[in-house]
Amino acid sequence: MKIAFLTQSFNTTDGGGRFSHDLVENLRKGGVEVTEIITENLGILLNFFKIRKIFKNSDIIHAIDVWPNGFYARLISVGLKKSIIITMLGTYSVAPFYSWRMFILKWVCKIIRLIAISNYTKSEIKKVIPELEIEVISPGFNLDFWAGSKADEDEALKFKPYILSVGALKPRKGYHNSIKAFATVAKKTENLNYVIIGQGENSDYSRKLKGIIKENGFENRVFFIGGRIDDNALLGFYRNAELFVLTSIEENHHFEGFGIVYLEAAASGLPIIAAYESGATSATKESYNSILVTQNDPQKTAEAIFKILSDNGLKENMRQNSLEWVKNFSQDKITDKYIRIYNDITANN
Repeated sequence: MKIAFLTQSFNTTDGGGRFSHDLVENLRKGGVEVTEIITENLGILLNFFKIRKIFKNSDIIHAIDVWPNGFYARLISVGLKKSIIITMLGTYSVAPFYSWRMFILKWVCKIIRLIAISNYTKSEIKKVIPELEIEVISPGFNLDFWAGSKADEDEALKFKPYILSVGALKPRKGYHNSIKAFATVAKKTENLNYVIIGQGENSDYSRKLKGIIKENGFENRVFFIGGRIDDNALLGFYRNAELFVLTSIEENHHFEGFGIVYLEAAASGLPIIAAYESGATSATKESYNSILVTQNDPQKTAEAIFKILSDNGLKENMRQNSLEWVKNFSQDKITDKYIRIYNDITANN
């Protein structure tokens, strides 16, 4: 079986890149022949016929997100009668529908197998085109690495005790909310720190966050770890944290489609605080291993942090529940679902 796989990148520090990298790696382990087409820096028009040749020699075309990769897949394969699958991660499968691309994307989604990575992503797309049939398959997760690897803890130990967030410094990650929540908590918890790991430390949003920190007088208790951090060091930060918080928001149809970082936190045995109206409702289980709060509500977020930190029994319960919950997202289980879909499509062609 030959799959032509279109994605923006395989950068594992980015959610979409991590999803693509892990899925392709495990498809190959499962015996699937995959040709990667990375569109981030690819001149599509210049490579039109090269890509079309790859499509022609493939059994299935699998694109990540409706825009632009689903569009490329549909356009370049016109006349080839190839089956196309689009996995919809989040923002770039929803936001483009609220623009001049609307009619093009309705054409793209016609007679294509559509898969969303969360119920929330599915619901957001169906607001635009209610009649679409969409299957939900969550991202897979490398449990073997997270459970078995030796963590590099040297850097993390400098900040203990701390709460942790992981994700690029973008407004939709909701850091302006979690930092304000931490300010409330910090006034009553003298030795607690807040560590935020994510790229974008020189952005306008980063400067806004630093302004909030300065206003509250906690420059020496909120720490940004920027740039690229290797997985063993990242694991060290997860394993030494008190809890994980990422209260993402929806802004202009930009939202958290799922959030693999929630699985990383769960695999590390962390209680999780996340927000409603996001992919976190699929990536965590409310009142089991997570507390969900309304978006842009620092007070409710602070209350959730206090609730976990002040109750050792609850914290341990949520820790154990996280370790159980993440087993549902075994990479092998998720990869098998895609392989079954591929086999079903080829059997019916």
